[in-house]
Amino acid sequence: MSSDNYRLPYSTLDYSVSPEEIKRLCGDGLTVPWSDAIIGQARALKAMELGTAIKAKGYNIFVEGAPGTGRRSAVQHALSGYKPEKLELKDIAYVYNFSLPQSPIALYFRAGQAIQFKKDIHDFIENIKKLILLHAESGEARHQKESLETEWENEENKRLADYETLLALEGFRVVQTMGEDGQTRSDIIPLQNGEPSSFEQLQLKLEAGEISRESFATLRQKYFFYLAEMRNLFMDLSKGRSELESRLASIKVESLKPLVNGEIRILLSRYEEEKNRQWILELEKDIIHNLYLFGPEEKDRRKKSPLARYGVNVLLDRSNVAKAPIIYESSPNYGNLFGAIERTMAAPQDQHSAYLKIRGGSLLRSSGGFLVMQAEELLRDEEAWTAVKRVLRSGRLEIQNQQSPFAPALSVKPEAIEVELKLVLIGGELVYDLLYNSDPDFQKLFRVCAEFDSTMPRNDESLKDYIAFAQKICFEEGLAEPKHDGLAAIIDYGIRLAGSRNRLSTRFSKIADLLREADYQAAISKRDIIDSETVQRAKELRSWLADMPEEKLADMIVSGEILLQASGSAVGRVNGLAVHDRGYYAFGLPAVISAQLSPGESGLINIEGESGLSGEIYDKAVLIVEGFLRSRYSRDYPLSISASICFEQSYTAIEGDSASSTAVYALLSAIARVPLRQDIAVTGSVNQMGQIQPVGGVTEKVEGFYRICKKAGLTGTQGVMIPKQNINNLTLSREIMEAVKDGSFSIYAVGTVDEGLEVLTGHNPGQPDEKDRFPEGSFNYLVSLELLKMANTIKAFKD
Repeated sequence: MSSDNYRLPYSTLDYSVSPEEIKRLCGDGLTVPWSDAIIGQARALKAMELGTAIKAKGYNIFVEGAPGTGRRSAVQHALSGYKPEKLELKDIAYVYNFSLPQSPIALYFRAGQAIQFKKDIHDFIENIKKLILLHAESGEARHQKESLETEWENEENKRLADYETLLALEGFRVVQTMGEDGQTRSDIIPLQNGEPSSFEQLQLKLEAGEISRESFATLRQKYFFYLAEMRNLFMDLSKGRSELESRLASIKVESLKPLVNGEIRILLSRYEEEKNRQWILELEKDIIHNLYLFGPEEKDRRKKSPLARYGVNVLLDRSNVAKAPIIYESSPNYGNLFGAIERTMAAPQDQHSAYLKIRGGSLLRSSGGFLVMQAEELLRDEEAWTAVKRVLRSGRLEIQNQQSPFAPALSVKPEAIEVELKLVLIGGELVYDLLYNSDPDFQKLFRVCAEFDSTMPRNDESLKDYIAFAQKICFEEGLAEPKHDGLAAIIDYGIRLAGSRNRLSTRFSKIADLLREADYQAAISKRDIIDSETVQRAKELRSWLADMPEEKLADMIVSGEILLQASGSAVGRVNGLAVHDRGYYAFGLPAVISAQLSPGESGLINIEGESGLSGEIYDKAVLIVEGFLRSRYSRDYPLSISASICFEQSYTAIEGDSASSTAVYALLSAIARVPLRQDIAVTGSVNQMGQIQPVGGVTEKVEGFYRICKKAGLTGTQGVMIPKQNINNLTLSREIMEAVKDGSFSIYAVGTVDEGLEVLTGHNPGQPDEKDRFPEGSFNYLVSLELLKMANTIKAFKD
């Protein structure tokens, strides 16, 4: 057989969509009707439908897929269309806890009722103020108060007068003195001949003999006795005054209690929830007990209103919400998710009114609906992720006081809030698998995985969807009108992104980007349409902007800095192909794989492995190569070689098995001493049976070698040999397709090592007979003959 039997014709490689096909799909007009429906993700949409419909705990949704596949748009579409059988949204408010002020109470209301409750409580407090004011100004209350006060004052005056009379009879008088602290105090002083005389003056008279020592001692004894009596009197009077105030307060309470109760009954009639009614009753008790707080004399006395405790902090108001809330949290840190208790250094708030500074987060706002976040963003905050899982397990949300070195601590612990929500996490590929297998809580909480496919089948229906999407983007963004050939070029790009001629990419963000860049090309060309030429220029510009490393490496190959032949033949070396992926741009470049050997017993030496530059998959591939040699050529004698395989001029780690077939060809060439074509680059994995297996990045590899050959000069014999299973993955550029069409570049597809040897050597590989012997003169015969010679050499050397 000739190598031409493995050369692929242009017709096999052509994957393009023709403008005629676009015209057929569009029908009579240029456009296809479009909608906001999600394209190509039926499985993921069904998963989201399942997750949203089941209310049981644990049916939170994890949306998994590659960026650009429309995950967020699909989530918006699915959630916005969600219509529960019965929408049960609640308002939530915090109120003062009269029995435990440090633990504010959470109250729940029907949607829109919390704001009304806050207004009702405010109006209630204002009404109480008015009632107290009216009571204080009423004639009966004033008369009763004045009567009691007058009665007490008369009693007070009588007792003071009796005491002063008694003092006068005993020769004393009450006087007011100034203490060292500047305060006025009551004292008593003896009288001599009707005139006050201090004890200092009496002491002088005692020393002068004007009074006897017995008289002086009697005066002092009486002084202390009546001074104590005065103090007891003042204490009794103070106690009496307090009793009067208590009596007045009791009268006030008894008078106002029916009025307050009447207002309370009005409040109770408006609210049915038991917990809310219980708090209203506690409110009544607190107001009755603290009526003094409402007095006008208190209004200017305190900087902080003592009535702040009767405020209502509405955390969640659903007054104007007609459907399940959908909250998108772009920055899922702890504070944004759970909320906080606001504090300021300038005015540290009273602990009893701190509950008025509680603010809810996105978890609270999404209660009764959905909270959507990027999984990777949430997972970065371990504390937030752990707390979110706790909320999903318990259905209770705690708003905690976050510690800060710049604000005073608050000993406030609000009551946990009951929440019911669905969490929707959007993550990259394989993130769900990783979390599911590493986090037991995750398994229980996220039972639905909506997995987005990055490709969809290529058929008339999906092609129409592509056309509709392109036209929709152009219409909505005011881009130039796409023509049939422009739409065909856009779809070709979608096929190329999919990496398969039978599929289309669902990474519609990249399709939209290409449309915008094609519109830019049309604009600078003074054209008002997007055709195949503007699309091609947009793709070429995007590639040129990203291919600087590829260009530099290609220059090094052409200049001879990197030793690589793109023509002629050589023994023990093959041009392999590798892909360099920059994330946003991938390109292929050839690399020389060489093999050297001699008789020995070391087997196959992986130079990259010995130097620590190979990964586990490549190490396995080298072992498979050795297994292939043993199974095919060494059934009757030991494999007695010391061979080495090397990626020449490679100084970075090698991973993957896509060069294993290349290693086989180089090794067999070195053994048989038969040269291999250097104008054909090779990619493909091999198994121990000698079958060539498909690899990734085949399009980039072919295009990479083509660009090197073009830069060095096309000879008409150059090409790339790929696994035949990868034919379907070839989505080559228009330039290379034209080169294949005119015969200046070739693509070969093989399924076995023997077929590859035939292409690279031109020799008949030869098939073994029933005794596992190859036909004389065949390539495999030369290999087995050389291996036998080496085995005999080793045996003779040992003997």
